[in-house]
Amino acid sequence: MQAYAELWPSQPRWGLWAWWVQRVTGVALVGYVVWHVVTISRAARHPEAFAALLRILTHPAVFGVLLLGLAYHTANGIRVVLIDLGVEGMRGRRAFWVFVWLAVLAALAGILRGVFRIL
Repeated sequence: MQAYAELWPSQPRWGLWAWWVQRVTGVALVGYVVWHVVTISRAARHPEAFAALLRILTHPAVFGVLLLGLAYHTANGIRVVLIDLGVEGMRGRRAFWVFVWLAVLAALAGILRGVFRIL
């Protein structure tokens, strides 16, 4: 039996969900980075595409989803690194939820900053 079986990907509980969400947000963020780099590199030749990108990204819903995915991916990644480094207390469900809530708070702070900057 593993020391943190509850958060292990082979267990159909928290670990599986944490693992899948980490992978999905990682793939989505890589897709966003590729789209962003391609659009920025073509901005001088296609200013209308760059303006469309800015309109899409400044929409509060898109901005919020992007920030929430980035915040979750970062927070859970830090938790996993701390587990790999042997930090005690990072292996339980409580630590997982603390990092999820830290991600939510970070995303909300960014969303509020972005919404008030836009308005």
